[in-house]
This record gives sequence, structure tokens and C-alpha cells, in this order.
Amino acid sequence: MTEPTEARLQMAGHWLQIGRPERTLSELDGLSGDTALDVRAYLFRGTALHQLDRNAEAIDVLQDGLGRHGPFLPLLHILGYSLRSEGRLAEAEAAFLQGLSLDPLDPDLLIGYARVCLVAGQAEKASALVERAASQAPDSVVVSAARAEVAYALGKDRDMRRHSIEALSHDPEDPHARALHGHASMLTGDARSGYDSLRSAAASQPDDDHLRTAAREAKLFNHPLMLPLRPFARLNPLVVWIGAVAIIYGLRLAGLPQVSFVFAMCWLVFCVYSWVAPPLVRLWIKRKWGA
Repeated sequence: MTEPTEARLQMAGHWLQIGRPERTLSELDGLSGDTALDVRAYLFRGTALHQLDRNAEAIDVLQDGLGRHGPFLPLLHILGYSLRSEGRLAEAEAAFLQGLSLDPLDPDLLIGYARVCLVAGQAEKASALVERAASQAPDSVVVSAARAEVAYALGKDRDMRRHSIEALSHDPEDPHARALHGHASMLTGDARSGYDSLRSAAASQPDDDHLRTAAREAKLFNHPLMLPLRPFARLNPLVVWIGAVAIIYGLRLAGLPQVSFVFAMCWLVFCVYSWVAPPLVRLWIKRKWGA
């Protein structure tokens, strides 16, 4: 391998490391012959395609690399994630299990397999896999983030927030940890922290529409006009309606028709406000942020 070719491969890896997968592909497109078939070229190309959400292409590249070079843990790792992104869970599981058969304690493979289990609704199994990964990499931001994901799947919002804070302590700039902390903070009632984290995560990944939407919704929730609605944000609307009707009729049965009437009028005003205020604030935020 000539020195310029090696330099091009190293530059492809550099662009990948700093989050520029499109530049990685540009560097790799300049390779030819045996150099283009180097295992690193397959890994860099497959990873870049995965990061660009071109997972079908990534799968073809990674499988070709594995066919040419045999089992290689980094290729199996990215292949598993790409297959999961395409919804091919059984194949993703097979890729991670193949890697774990070579190294049963590889933290990245364990976390990848755990995330497949989460998508499949196997939260308890995912938790066991994450804890096995934690025994190998206790201070990893990826492990703490995976713990937060498991907590969310199990409906443990406070544990999710605690683990997301732990993930940020390992890497305060990690966008995935920021997003998890934002969602967890919103779920546990800390709307200001939730918005700050979601806004930061969305700013670092401007092409992620889901993050932008979550950040806009968090901003909506923090608007002063939404203050009267916050106490009811996490309640089932049907339960709130039934509760209000029960109070109205309960006051009548208690011989307090005037109090019942006042409560009913207040409830009607509140309902109208809840229908009108959010769309208006959302429209204002959308115009400010852009579509």
C-alpha cells in the first residue's frame, strides 16, 4: 500500500471520527485496487453509510467485507446496528451473537444486542445484557445511555433521568446522552432542563427531525401560556374529563348547585383554553424555528 493511499484511508477515518461521514465517502471513492478492499475501507464505508441512514447500502458493504475478510468484530457491530435500523431484528441478533461468540464480553456488541432486544420488547433481557457490558466498561457513556434506555422501556422515568445524568458526567457533549436527559427531564417534570438538553441535542444534529420536533415541543411546554396546563400534562385526558364530571355532579348531589355551576363554567373556560393556546404557541414556535 503506497503512502498516499494510506494517508487517504487515515483521512477517511478522521472525517468519520469528527462526524463528517459524507467526507469519509468522498475520500474512499478515491481508492482503487487492493486498497479499496482493505478491511478498514469496508468498515469506514459501512459506518459512514449507516450514519447517513443509508442502511441498505451499508448492509451490502459490510456483508461484502465480512465475506472477503471473515468475522471481524467492528464490521459485525456496525452490521448489527444497520440491520436493526432496517427492522431486520432476527438478522441483527444473529450479527451480534456471531460477534459475541468471538468475544462474549465485548461491551459494544453487548449494548448493540441489548438495543435489538429493546426494539423487540425484551426489556428485562436487554437490562441483563447492559449490566454485563457495565462490568467491562463501568465508566462508558454508551453503557449509561443504554441503562437510561432500558429504564425508559420499563417505565422507570426517575431511573432514566439518573442514568442520563450519569451518561452526561462521562461525556457532557454526547448528543445521544443529551437527548435522553432531555426526554427524562420532561417526563419527571423538570421542563427547563428538558428543553435545554433537547435544544442542545437538536443543535448538534440539525438533520434529525425527531430531535427538532422534541425540542420544539419542550419549548412549547415551557412557554408561559402553557403554565395552566402543566399540572395535567402527564394525565390521561379521559381520566381528567371523568374527574371533572364527577366533581360537577358530586357538588350537585351535595346540595351545592351554585358551586357546581361555577366549577362547570371554570372547567369550560379551561377546556377552551387548552384547545386554543397550544396550537397558537406551536405556530409561533414553528415560525420562529422554521418548518
